[in-house]
Amino acid sequence: MFMDDAHAFHLSITGRCPVCEVTTTFEANDAWLRDALLCANCGSIPRERAVALVLDEVCPYWRTQAIHESSPSDRGISKKLRDECRNYVASNYFDTEPLGSIVRGLRNENLEKQTFADESFDIVVTLDVFEHLFDPAAALKEIHRTLKVGGVAICAFPMIKMMADAVRWRAKRNSDGSVEYLLPAEYHGNPISEEGSLVTVDYGYDIHQQFAEWAPLDVRLQRFANASAGILGEFTDVAVCRKR
Repeated sequence: MFMDDAHAFHLSITGRCPVCEVTTTFEANDAWLRDALLCANCGSIPRERAVALVLDEVCPYWRTQAIHESSPSDRGISKKLRDECRNYVASNYFDTEPLGSIVRGLRNENLEKQTFADESFDIVVTLDVFEHLFDPAAALKEIHRTLKVGGVAICAFPMIKMMADAVRWRAKRNSDGSVEYLLPAEYHGNPISEEGSLVTVDYGYDIHQQFAEWAPLDVRLQRFANASAGILGEFTDVAVCRKR
């Protein structure tokens, strides 16, 4: 890493990318490494590499498994899953379309109320999804329902390191469908909407215990300072939830 006379930030690391699985360099020209530290070969970012690394470690035969990914992107681990897993299903939520239908090449699924049959999947993957849910408890129960016994949910989402409590609500959905804002509105990018996705929940240190209360899952968190895999920066945590 260096800062030149103009205070420009640059970081370059040599390592092995868990997404494209080659020796490469990870380069960043911005100190916000979560979005800026790119693999020179595949363009993946740290949280995508974190999910790929965990997936290979806990499910080494994932290419032969039935996988559901909610709200995939067009790069990184999502592209890898789509290209290499023969039993991969990608979904997103289009609230004006029938649930279970195919919209823009994706299955239309509300993660909080899914149409998949019980025990449909060996693996469920969510990346930057849980912070946008109005009812994460319902979503986790549905993930549990759709997982086979012994199946694993791999969920990456921002966890606030200064926050001990499991959940801090930023917005809630009222019974009439309106949104009540409890904190200033914050939006993240959305691959299917230029309007972005409203952040509804902040998660803190105790979220692993909350997950285990919401659904009968064995939960562990993985946090990273893994330069050799290009996993550096804020909000790269991954929750691994196994169905008992």
